[in-house]
Amino acid sequence: MNSNRIGFIGFGEVARAFSQALEAHGASLHYYDVAPKEHPEYITPLPLRELADQSDILLSTVTTDVAVAAAQQALPFLRPDIIYADMNSTSPSVKMRIAEIIGKKAIFIEGSILSAVGEAGAKSAILVSGEKAEAFATRMRELGLVNLKYFSPTIGEASRLKMLRSIFSKGVECLLLEMLLAARKAGLAEYLWNDIVEFMTKHSFQGIAENWIKTHPLACERRYHEMTQVLETLSDLDIEPVMTQGTTNFFKRSVDLRLGQEFARKPDDFRDVPARLEKMLEASEERGVPHRD
Repeated sequence: MNSNRIGFIGFGEVARAFSQALEAHGASLHYYDVAPKEHPEYITPLPLRELADQSDILLSTVTTDVAVAAAQQALPFLRPDIIYADMNSTSPSVKMRIAEIIGKKAIFIEGSILSAVGEAGAKSAILVSGEKAEAFATRMRELGLVNLKYFSPTIGEASRLKMLRSIFSKGVECLLLEMLLAARKAGLAEYLWNDIVEFMTKHSFQGIAENWIKTHPLACERRYHEMTQVLETLSDLDIEPVMTQGTTNFFKRSVDLRLGQEFARKPDDFRDVPARLEKMLEASEERGVPHRD
């Protein structure tokens, strides 16, 4: 796999960031987009049919909601030797649906971008899956996407990891915004932001995260009651507690399951907590016990 003819379907933030590195490493670049975009001189817009003719690798970098439609549009212009790599953030089932569409005529690669492209650019961590994904990964690293790695021969595996990872990354994003909305109304936004940044910067994230999980069983009841007070505080500030309510519900579920009774002390391994919680949730489902009030 030595081709350097690459076409982007969709020319947004991802394509713009990746194209800079690809061009610097000798790739010949074109793109197709439903609406004309401002673009660097090294990349040329083409109709979709011509894009496929002029490319050996197509990178689909559209918005998630049109990933399937983009594959369907491209299908008539594909050929057996062309690689179609879907780089969009979709669920495993959507990736498999796209694979079924593309696999009729071309080679399909599943791509999942783990990093925030706006910050990491072409150095973003990317995982790829598919039967030909290992050779594809090698070639794309040679062309400047230095953190693109082979993950699995099975379509859907890379996306599953990406979707589960987003529970954390997107959840923290919304938690921070909910906190800042409330803090602004309380006149405490700058103080709170600086306090959290200082705390997270001074301490190991691994240490903080593992300690939160290890102490969850024995502290969940106390933390639940604290979160009910947080809900009251947000109500006083007229802030809708979207994320805070979910957090309160999670602690309440652990209390209702009596998770604390399963641990005589804080466990040495944080993995013991989700493992035990999983078994308790399965047992409660078998008994038909609701997980939350």
